[in-house]
Amino acid sequence: MAVRVGAAINRAMREGTASPAVAAALDAPSRVSRWALHRRLYDWMLSFAHSPYSVAALCVFSFVEAIFFPIPPIVLQVPLTLERRGRAWLYAGVCSASSVAGGLAGYAVGWAFHGLAQSLFGDSALHKLDEYSGSVWLLTAGAIAVHPYKLFTIAAGFLGVPLGSFVVASAVGRSVLFFAVATLLWFFGPPVRVFIDRYFNVLTVAFGVLVAAIVVLVKVL
Repeated sequence: MAVRVGAAINRAMREGTASPAVAAALDAPSRVSRWALHRRLYDWMLSFAHSPYSVAALCVFSFVEAIFFPIPPIVLQVPLTLERRGRAWLYAGVCSASSVAGGLAGYAVGWAFHGLAQSLFGDSALHKLDEYSGSVWLLTAGAIAVHPYKLFTIAAGFLGVPLGSFVVASAVGRSVLFFAVATLLWFFGPPVRVFIDRYFNVLTVAFGVLVAAIVVLVKVL
């Protein structure tokens, strides 16, 4: 019954015979619960897509996402790039540079608790990680694959990952990520947006794991 009613309403909308009240009800945006904080932040972030301060907002969101903000900057990068594809590389560069800068702040937060890591695991256990934490390639894989990125930055400081290796890995990994999104949007436009929304996390994790596996195989062989 509900299916037949829905079909009748859709047919009336197409034919223009639906009442104004029905049309208004169907066109009205769905309300978001006041408790759906993540969705409300998501929508608020998207509201900057048509703002004159969109680039500044992209810079700020990329920075704070590396420390505490729960929404990745790609949420804003995608609509900005689709609206002005000629600025795709600018937006990717802003995301990359700001994310690396924010990563340093996240690293500092983790480093503030490095003493706790030493007391929990001991210096000997942490030194055993040096073979891997000092590998720029493995760290780069982490910068690409770990979501949210703040887990990577704070954990790196907490475990005392060498700062130089961390900066290089973050710069390479985040640039690969944001410029890959820009490239897809540049060549394929709006149709690829659904693909990015649906498979972004899976693809980045898979790519990061692939890089890590190659590095481990090279060390073993």
